[in-house]
Amino acid sequence: MIRRCLMLLCLFWLAGTTAALADKRVALVIGNGDYRTLGRLANPVADADAIARLLAGGPLGFKVIRATDADHAAMLKAMAEFGNEATDADIALVFYAGHGMQVDQRNFLIPVGADIKSRVDLTTQTIRLDDISDILSASGAKAKILLVDACRNNPLPASASRGASRGLARLDAATTGTLVAFATGPNAVADDGDGGHSPFAAALLKRLPEPGIEIRRMLALVRQDVHAATSQRQTPWVDEALLGDLYLSGSAMSTSEPIATQQPPLAPGSPIPDRADMAACSDLGTDPTPIKLEAYLDNFPKGYCAASVRRRLEAMAKPGGTPAAIPASQAPAPAKADPPPYTVSSYWNHNGSRVALSASEGNRLFYYEAPRPGLAEAGVRKGALLFKGTASGGVYRGQAYVFSRECGPISYPVEGSAAGEPPIITLRGKAPRRARDCAQTGWRDDTLVFRYDSAAR
Repeated sequence: MIRRCLMLLCLFWLAGTTAALADKRVALVIGNGDYRTLGRLANPVADADAIARLLAGGPLGFKVIRATDADHAAMLKAMAEFGNEATDADIALVFYAGHGMQVDQRNFLIPVGADIKSRVDLTTQTIRLDDISDILSASGAKAKILLVDACRNNPLPASASRGASRGLARLDAATTGTLVAFATGPNAVADDGDGGHSPFAAALLKRLPEPGIEIRRMLALVRQDVHAATSQRQTPWVDEALLGDLYLSGSAMSTSEPIATQQPPLAPGSPIPDRADMAACSDLGTDPTPIKLEAYLDNFPKGYCAASVRRRLEAMAKPGGTPAAIPASQAPAPAKADPPPYTVSSYWNHNGSRVALSASEGNRLFYYEAPRPGLAEAGVRKGALLFKGTASGGVYRGQAYVFSRECGPISYPVEGSAAGEPPIITLRGKAPRRARDCAQTGWRDDTLVFRYDSAAR
């Protein structure tokens, strides 16, 4: 009976640690290729069709809103439907393939019917990528993913190209839970592809359905595939502010067996282990902390799992030691684990706004928990980032963010430190100045001050 209870406990633990597929997944997929006045693109419609079918399939399970060869009205309609469907989703995802361009560091996606002869036409006949990013942010989805295969060269006539640059401008993942991926780096040009799909779409079609791969690792594989397929001409670019691991296909499986299931069978005539001992052993799971292991030995120095626990602690004590499965095997050591999910450690005041400080090992995020009144007019919502970077020895280094409803978020480097009790964190850098048309006109000295308020509960 004891053995049966132990196995049930272990099975229950395994079921609890296996990540389930998200309950609500919504995707917007747009592919534009049959342009009437611009250069025709061969692959975006095929790319969008294939991505839409894949996302809607069993392993991924998205509800897909799809638009191909869409004019301005059709794109707006699809965006509105997506925004409504994605409200409070677990995962909201957008994939766009087609013509796109940047002017004055703003990104524009181009409908198939656009006939752009001037900058006024650019404003009235295109879709700002920031507007799609805003829809994702406003959805309240737990994870917001934006995949853009639109980094092709500027297709517009010279009369409409003042302020234009190659490819797309950097778009920051400026809200928690967001990931942005471009087919190539900012200010670079992506291939449409000679085969049936663009290099970026082909790599996504290959990697998205692979089970049990966290999305950041999956996109690293996409980056390698595209880099190789384009003879090193094109390297996808990613920026993200995810607070935990995200699996689109399948789920995370533990890399080691729970300690409780690693014990040898009891010898005939051996005393049955104490119930509390076996329950504590089962509670250790696969990756217990040293404190938890030491607490087990304090209570059960000759317990059912004592030998395995001691070996685990010895392995952790070695330089570079990792909590590998016990008993140790001769197999190669597993790769270093991903950093743990971000956890809110404390709340701070920033110019009248309540701000959360979230940490994952040496990584730090400051983001708005309750923006002060009036900031919504500048495009600031709950979850909008103020700082993303690292902290070491009391020194903070990373990127700060400024927001504009018209120009979108933009990041700039900052550095600073914490001082005083209660602590005050002061970060300094040079923020970009932007004109009303969003063109950058220079730099200004900027200081961000965060005053400690309370610990997270």
